[in-house]
Amino acid sequence: MHKSERRKKYLVKKGLQFRYLGLILAAVILPALLISGCLYYLVFSLMAEQLAIPESIAYNLMPVFHKINAVLIFGMPLIIAMLLMLGLRISHKIAGPIYRLEKELDEIAKGNFAIRIKMRSRDELIGIAQKINRILDMAQEKIK
Repeated sequence: MHKSERRKKYLVKKGLQFRYLGLILAAVILPALLISGCLYYLVFSLMAEQLAIPESIAYNLMPVFHKINAVLIFGMPLIIAMLLMLGLRISHKIAGPIYRLEKELDEIAKGNFAIRIKMRSRDELIGIAQKINRILDMAQEKIK
């Protein structure tokens, strides 16, 4: 991708992008919390009920659980931050072309039929932009 094809701002349609990021976070975090909660419950209930762990063994296992909790406490925010960055990048690939399409369609609606919608080669909505450009080409030919 050329430098000229890059968009400068990653938040171009904030409402759409924030909804998309919220959906990504909900789709990842809620199941992860549910599964981890179920696993913790299963591990503790199995150890307490099934194995009838004496207090001395449970006392020795507590540092292990503290280390697991520490890894989760420090690891989860890192994973969430990476998911947010990935989600922002993906939402930008969708919201950026929508923003561009709306902006250029506003110009066309003002009567500027000479304008053509420009998209980057890897944008998701390039097919729609090409079809609109063909319609504009046909309209200009009929006007001439």
